[in-house]
Amino acid sequence: MKQTLSLIVLAAALGGCSSVYVPKVVKVPVDGGVPVLPVQSGSVSTAPTTSYHLANSHWSDVAKIRDEATRLSYQVSQGSITKVQAAQYLDKFRTQLVGRNPVDDDMYTIYLRSAVDSQRGAITTEQSKYFIQNALRGWQQRWPNMRNKPSNPAFTNFLMEIMSMKPLQ
Repeated sequence: MKQTLSLIVLAAALGGCSSVYVPKVVKVPVDGGVPVLPVQSGSVSTAPTTSYHLANSHWSDVAKIRDEATRLSYQVSQGSITKVQAAQYLDKFRTQLVGRNPVDDDMYTIYLRSAVDSQRGAITTEQSKYFIQNALRGWQQRWPNMRNKPSNPAFTNFLMEIMSMKPLQ
């Protein structure tokens, strides 16, 4: 229970990212396997995809991010790093583990902003948690209609898990 509370506090405190997402250009085949013009991966559309699958490593990646967040939470509680530093370390860990995608990048931006505001005393831990939950709810609503869903939104699903919300699948 104490560890879960620490993870929630860390998740609520860590907030978003100031990095820039650079989309990858991929060729999308049409019926018959004939390639068409390149499109940007990660674009959002109102048309749902027909066959979507999470990466095979997705749930183990979520667990790895959770383990790293737990380790960082302990360091924050010991005073060896700040909430903002923990958020930045967690972002570096997640990008090395699973790379970038528009969903996780957006959630990290919110996560870091929440950590910064919490650390400077502008918001409470409860407000930080609420801020992150609202952003997660937004992605839950957009997810079914995304055309090019990322195959490994591990950071976002880590946050969904911490906030006891239904994951993106």
